[in-house]
Amino acid sequence: MFGFGKKQGGAAVPGGTPDGWQVTDLGALGTGGMALVHKVRDEHLGREVAFKALRPELAEAPDAINRFVEEARITAQLEHPNVPPVYAAASGQKRSACFTMKLLDGQTLQQVLAQNEKEGVDGLAAALDVILRVCDALAYAHSRGVLHLDVKPANVMVGSFGQVYLVDWGLAQRLADLQRAPKTRTSPNGTPAYMPPEQALGELWRLDERSDVFAVGGMLYRVLTGRAPFGGATYEATLAAAQQGVVEPPKVPSRGVSALPRRLVAITLKALAADPAQRYPSVNALKGDLEAFVRGVTQLPQERFAAGQPIVREGEPGECAYVVLAGQCQATRLAGGRQEVLRTLGQGEMFGETAIFARAPRSATVTAVTDVVVAKVDRATLEEQLERNALMALAIRTVAARFLELDAKRSELVGTRRLDDAVLAVHRALAREGQGGQLAWAVVEQLATEAGVPTAALEARLGQLELVRAGAVLTFRPR
Repeated sequence: MFGFGKKQGGAAVPGGTPDGWQVTDLGALGTGGMALVHKVRDEHLGREVAFKALRPELAEAPDAINRFVEEARITAQLEHPNVPPVYAAASGQKRSACFTMKLLDGQTLQQVLAQNEKEGVDGLAAALDVILRVCDALAYAHSRGVLHLDVKPANVMVGSFGQVYLVDWGLAQRLADLQRAPKTRTSPNGTPAYMPPEQALGELWRLDERSDVFAVGGMLYRVLTGRAPFGGATYEATLAAAQQGVVEPPKVPSRGVSALPRRLVAITLKALAADPAQRYPSVNALKGDLEAFVRGVTQLPQERFAAGQPIVREGEPGECAYVVLAGQCQATRLAGGRQEVLRTLGQGEMFGETAIFARAPRSATVTAVTDVVVAKVDRATLEEQLERNALMALAIRTVAARFLELDAKRSELVGTRRLDDAVLAVHRALAREGQGGQLAWAVVEQLATEAGVPTAALEARLGQLELVRAGAVLTFRPR
């Protein structure tokens, strides 16, 4: 960057460059309230970089110069893969206030989200991956005592090869330099649409890491709903909404699915709590929940059941499934009038999901054999996971429905076989014990119990065979 001599041809950067800088202007990249950003070629090293310079009209404003120089220093001190590196900086009364940094090739997260929504692309997973890396940059900055205070999709660059950078540290503050007393409000700086209430109110003494947590929640809200947490017809209206800090819970998805991920909505709203004490205490804590959501291992509510206690009952609606965390339980069901043991369930096994997938009543009763701890997975959570892959959801529901259909036919066959066995036992008893073609009804009831069939079902079948109950005895049907 630094060399001797004059620029070697090409356009000059507007506002000029410090003595000894050999750069050629390659065009404007953007403009902000305090600075101009151009793409330039460093003629000394032969590479293209981003050149950021204080606006000419602010060149004589000491506060603006100090703020600009502090941005360069803060950014340069944050040596992190998700913060663009600063290469060189200069400022002074006779030199331009400027610095150069890595030239970023790609789009802002705001542009990526807008393009996905326009094209109907479900970019949730990719957006969450970007936000996780923004969390990494913020966590590192916080560990160095620096707050960003302007986190938003437009300040996140997504490179052509997957690079992610949190940019524009112009409003960054060192925690050690923040005014703590007297507690006097100042004019707020930042983007009201993503600003936490304490920042929107200009209460600098309240700013801390949780202020950036709020802004990350704002980006999540933008991903989920297609809009920022706060909005208004004017800057003043948006700022007033941010000062109140009331965020409307996400309702309408922008990703073309029937429901928003409930766990992700809960994470977002916790980050966006108006009271900092109700937010995540740190960016790392927020990142942990986000990573758990992405991996699909969110913390599930747990329930305990004592030995002998039923967990689910056959025939009842299936609104949730369970994963056994500790202990053993047994699955049984009524087949042919008798409880049939299906299997014993242990740690790591799931039950109750078939009723949800097939949208049918439960096909079995599950009872705790020992003291059991289970994780409860409600219908909404399971269906939410299925919505991420419509083809897989169709396959699972089809298999579940066919399983229940075959299971019902098997149960019917078992019941018929047991009833036939009971009828045969009655005929043998008649031949062995019958007096004048009659058999005590108590014997019939005993045989029904032994066969595991309802007495009424056995009586109905015997009636078809000309055997009827006459008081306390079974006899042939009178002709």
